Amino acid sequence: MNLDELVNSVPEIELRENLSHWVREWKQDDKDIEALAYLIGKWHGNVWFQDTDSSNNFHSEFQNFKSAAIDNIGGLTLNERLYWFGLFEVWEGGNEITQNRLRSKLRANA
Repeated sequence: MNLDELVNSVPEIELRENLSHWVREWKQDDKDIEALAYLIGKWHGNVWFQDTDSSNNFHSEFQNFKSAAIDNIGGLTLNERLYWFGLFEVWEGGNEITQNRLRSKLRANA
């Protein structure tokens, strides 16, 4: 499950739209993946799902995403990083400055 799929897994429309807003902002700023992990964790700790199972399911999916994409970032190729964080379109449509920003964001400075 990549970042966009994680956001879309939130069953409540209002919460999903709120998280989507924060993720879109992260995709456009200069903050890296650690900031994203903090942002999602903070978001989850400050919202109320209608039921505990939905909240627990999101937490579990987030931990899986964090383990595969963030904690394991060093073992991923640039293409895998772009996939995990839903940034292929930004990369493809971006100029050299944008691509360098994404490399930094995804810790892919080689």
